[in-house]
Amino acid sequence: MGNEPIPIGCSAIKPIERHGLEAVSWFLYDKDTGAIMGRTPLSWLLITIFYIIYYACLAGFWALMLLVFFQFIEEKQPRWQQDASLIGRSPALGVRPGQTWDLIDSSMILFNKEKEIDEEYKVPGWGGWVARTNDFLAEYKKVQSNGIDCANKDLKEDEFCNFPLTNLGPCDSGNFGYDQGEPCILLKLNRIYGLIPEYYNSTDALPEEMPAEIKKRIAEVADKNQVWVSCKGENSADKEGMGDISFHPSNGGFTEEYFPYLNQPNYQSPIVAVKFKNVAVGQFIHVECRAWAKNIGYDKRDRKGIAHFELMIHTTKTAGEVDKA
Repeated sequence: MGNEPIPIGCSAIKPIERHGLEAVSWFLYDKDTGAIMGRTPLSWLLITIFYIIYYACLAGFWALMLLVFFQFIEEKQPRWQQDASLIGRSPALGVRPGQTWDLIDSSMILFNKEKEIDEEYKVPGWGGWVARTNDFLAEYKKVQSNGIDCANKDLKEDEFCNFPLTNLGPCDSGNFGYDQGEPCILLKLNRIYGLIPEYYNSTDALPEEMPAEIKKRIAEVADKNQVWVSCKGENSADKEGMGDISFHPSNGGFTEEYFPYLNQPNYQSPIVAVKFKNVAVGQFIHVECRAWAKNIGYDKRDRKGIAHFELMIHTTKTAGEVDKA
């Protein structure tokens, strides 16, 4: 009987229960095992050595990666440009003013032309669009003294041509037509370092899909070295509801003196303003604007050479109907 093995579990020793300050004291230093906060001095030494080696290796790895990374970074210009880069040489068109932060992923320009601030209905008033347009153009006003008059073609490396806001005609100040239901939408080419457009500067061999009104502009203007801009309604209903538009500058293009972009300090891109004159009230209109140059491609999916946005202008009456719906 006395020689039988003791069953498993029967030899467990119930730990001594300690409470309050006594438990804290024994956690900080166990008098029986010599453990400090649950570990013996040797255990603390080994784990400290492990983490020193671990974090030293981690820091060394990141230092090596940063060193490799900075070998490919140029302070003044990108190492890979245009066709050698992922961006390519076909910039998209940027639309200004931008949205509020809450609607940053939306391309819809929606407002009530009869209310500056409309807190009654879900459709916002025109005041926010005017304020954001002013904020965008304020950057141009700040740097006017840093640029050079474009009549002076002898520019140094870090100099750039000013873009006179007076070129925007009725779209350079005031409420930019929003309060009249005739908004001025500002377009600019996204910057691609070193891009020199190949201009359609002759009426010979123009693309068949080029709008007739651009072909007319090319034939009539003296300065033909421009990246031309066209805007259209995407569908038949959009074309009917969009009404007439006008471009400012009247040539409707980005002239050659603003190219190439070379990362000059305070450089501001040229602007073409599109003024919508008689948009159908309450109609949701899809608009596509396109930049035309021989080396600027066109791709709807990748947004090459184009800008897409939606335009919907309301009155107080139609804004109320939106809420009812």
